[in-house]
Amino acid sequence: MKVAILRDDRQDSSRRWEASCNKAGVEYSVINMLRSDWLDLIKSFAPEFCVSRPPDEIQQSKKNFDEKIYYLEHYTPYSVFPGFLETYIYENKASLTWFLKTNDIPHADTFISSAYDESILFVNNTDYPIVAKTLIGAAGSGVKIINSKSEAVAYVRRAFTSGIKRRFGPNRKTGTPKKWLLKAIDSPDYFFKKIRQYRERNNDSQKKVVLFQEYIPHPYEWRCVKIGESYFAYKKLKIANQASGSKIFEYGTPPVELLDFTKELCELHRFNFMALDLFHNDRGIFVNEMQTIFGHKNPYICKVNNQPGRYIFQNDQWVFEVGDFNTNESYDLRLQTAIDLYTNKCIIL
Repeated sequence: MKVAILRDDRQDSSRRWEASCNKAGVEYSVINMLRSDWLDLIKSFAPEFCVSRPPDEIQQSKKNFDEKIYYLEHYTPYSVFPGFLETYIYENKASLTWFLKTNDIPHADTFISSAYDESILFVNNTDYPIVAKTLIGAAGSGVKIINSKSEAVAYVRRAFTSGIKRRFGPNRKTGTPKKWLLKAIDSPDYFFKKIRQYRERNNDSQKKVVLFQEYIPHPYEWRCVKIGESYFAYKKLKIANQASGSKIFEYGTPPVELLDFTKELCELHRFNFMALDLFHNDRGIFVNEMQTIFGHKNPYICKVNNQPGRYIFQNDQWVFEVGDFNTNESYDLRLQTAIDLYTNKCIIL
């Protein structure tokens, strides 16, 4: 079996897919989708299917990548995992918002505008606090809690002039200067590579568009994950006002209705790889984020009675199966799922 691994120009972004292919004995070729000859390279390699690692830092890179995935999926014989829609709403909060709105999926009230006058009118007449987000930005790098009208007006003015910049450097809420210094001493090459990435991200300012979201008070949010027929769930706890990027987790039995919600949404829209960040309160279930690609700090993303495992839906009920299903940040399971989906497609054809 031959698999094309699609990525941008960050060489290390495909290493998890490469490790999974090596482990499974699958021949692969890594394709930089930002090159002009990307399609020729795929055709020359002639894979059974493609897997991808979409960009999540630079808006233009993501736009270019998404457009090519669209044409690859719709106008060539190659299947891509994750698929175009999963990729398109990944780290694109505007696209995610329109997906949720047009499909009547519960989510926090969201205002997105590229009109200055409308944006000023909104912040002058809304209730505070509100959440401001950049359209792209992993691990909470573009998220800001705004507590007053004057702060919001200043944010809008900056967005329509110099632009909104995401943070420079690592997450200050989850790291310490001492920890970063030790990393730099231990691996200078890695340190300088990260500095270049932080500078590139910081320079990629967002101009002439704002996204404001209703602030929903919550002590935590649930992350519910579907990879093929395997489901996982855990709590993401908050640091200050944010759960995104906090890297503090709590494990246990999830509410059945969250697993049902995740299964129904993903099956309806044919999502094979998806993580949903959900608010669950007396108002119901609300989608906060959806990520087709996600990492995890621990070697498991679901743990019940101190046993790692997964949920499967069997005989009309959820069954917890003990086991190690999240090796290599779940890329091993992703690859096996892609192989199964491709094989089943061939059998059906």
